[in-house]
Amino acid sequence: MAPLTEAEEQALARRVRHQLARTRYAVSAWTRLSGGTANFLYRGVLIKPLGGNDSTAAKTVVVKWSTDFVATNRDFPLDITRCDCEESMLQVLDGFPRTITSPSSGAVEVRVPQLYHFDRETHTQVLQDFADTTDLTTILQSPSAFQRTLPASSPMIVGQALGSWLRMFHSWASMPAQKTLLEGVGPNQGMRRLKCLTTYDSFIEILERHPEAIGGYKDTLEDVQAVMKQEFEKPPADGKGSSGLIHGDFWSGNPWRDPQQSVLEPNRLFVIDWENVQHGHRAVDIGGMLADLYERKHFRGVAAILPTIRGFVEGYGPLDIESAFRVAIHAGVHLICWYYRRDRNAPLPHPLPMVLAALTLGRDLVLAGWRKDTEWLQTTFLGPLFADGIVSSESNHE
Repeated sequence: MAPLTEAEEQALARRVRHQLARTRYAVSAWTRLSGGTANFLYRGVLIKPLGGNDSTAAKTVVVKWSTDFVATNRDFPLDITRCDCEESMLQVLDGFPRTITSPSSGAVEVRVPQLYHFDRETHTQVLQDFADTTDLTTILQSPSAFQRTLPASSPMIVGQALGSWLRMFHSWASMPAQKTLLEGVGPNQGMRRLKCLTTYDSFIEILERHPEAIGGYKDTLEDVQAVMKQEFEKPPADGKGSSGLIHGDFWSGNPWRDPQQSVLEPNRLFVIDWENVQHGHRAVDIGGMLADLYERKHFRGVAAILPTIRGFVEGYGPLDIESAFRVAIHAGVHLICWYYRRDRNAPLPHPLPMVLAALTLGRDLVLAGWRKDTEWLQTTFLGPLFADGIVSSESNHE
């Protein structure tokens, strides 16, 4: 990995600040935000707060600028047109319904960042800052997550809120009324290729690093890989059936939550990072989140994860059986590809037996989804996905 030198990043930051100084989003100071690898993220203190009175005016913004390479690795090229897709998506989502009410999770308020400003020349976004929020990953990994940080919630309710919102987004994006609006987002082919590269292009290679994890299943796994890679090469779907517009990077680090909300307020969630929005199978969003949640259970022993997963599945609601099997396959691939979502030059962060157990489980999920082994899948963390009332013979997305 070859990140920019400190001097190079400072020079880039000065250029962006100089550009912002000519707009209403001039900042007096800013600090680098942690998290994320693709872009440069800063929280800026505005010289002139935006709107409202002293108590409601926005005093800070998030400044996100992008390059044609990964921010943490200049040797890893990244399609810069992702910025245009994200801009278009954020503009469309400005009119997306914010409140969901369901019998299971009650009122759920979900927001996306407001895009204040976008400079196409420097690929710089100025975004609404959710300064007092915490990403769900941090909350889930906190020893007192649901006692201190989420006093008004339970693991089940948080999962239901996430699942309900994702189902609502998938359904909304497939409505004919949204077709014209979403045409501006485009297929985001660069990020579709990247998603394939970091999942189906990689999972067999990872298993081969530990031959005991791949066993005698390579031929079958190669069949799975070939079919699933073809999915990423198909032209964008029209939103019918199980494919359509997806978030593309739906994991527990992208939903954020306000830990200060009171018991009387609805669950308030914030969904960020829309540069990966793309056309694809909805199983990518569902399976990615379920596998990511399970990683917190497997590697960190977070007991609250299993009810969170159950809540997510119930919140999302019924799936046709073929989509459920696709979710199992993608969840398995996502779990295996944990291996590359870390510093590959560093030692393994967990004991080898624990790592091998994760790789083996991921492999078995892929194989079970491929051979449509409902009975075995019911014994795994994906069991709620194959419960009565969740899977059906027909799709419910139409």
